[in-house]
Amino acid sequence: MGHMETVKDSVNTDIPPYYIPHHFVLRQKAVTTQLRVVFDASCKTTSGRSLNDNLLTGQKLQQDISEVLLKYRLHKIVFTADIKMMYRFINICKEHRDFQRILWRFSPLDPVQEYRLCTVTFGVASAPFLALRTLRQLAIDEANAFPLASQVLLNDVFVDDVVTGSDNLDDALALQRQLTSICKAGTFELRK
Repeated sequence: MGHMETVKDSVNTDIPPYYIPHHFVLRQKAVTTQLRVVFDASCKTTSGRSLNDNLLTGQKLQQDISEVLLKYRLHKIVFTADIKMMYRFINICKEHRDFQRILWRFSPLDPVQEYRLCTVTFGVASAPFLALRTLRQLAIDEANAFPLASQVLLNDVFVDDVVTGSDNLDDALALQRQLTSICKAGTFELRK
């Protein structure tokens, strides 16, 4: 899916790479994601600092959940959706990928290999800002084509959950179509 690439050479040779420790969490009863990899970019290196210690987190872009839910209750017809694997569809600049290296093997029989994570990674301090800033930019860029959905992305999203509605069925269906289309324009997919 393009989430990571094999390390063949360093992109930025002036600064040593950072290897993100990780482990898996298995939820056998989960419907959508049974195996989830958890990354720990707060793990200190031999220098005594972690990747997260060295990153700017960006401003808080997350809506206040109580405001989002109160606005949600004002609609006669409501719906919610989840942006499927939102972080995994936002690419990181090539020159920053060496700070998101991991050691991985797909089977216990395979040798361990070096990889670079190519997308925004959950567990990295800047990830929430990068994800929400990307959604905000998508809303701005596509406002003319999808005016209703643009406003929803700016005002009715909490993390990766769209929480919105309308006052009648026709408007709700039109909004649903626009949301699906605007997300597709940004390579995102709505689910649930």
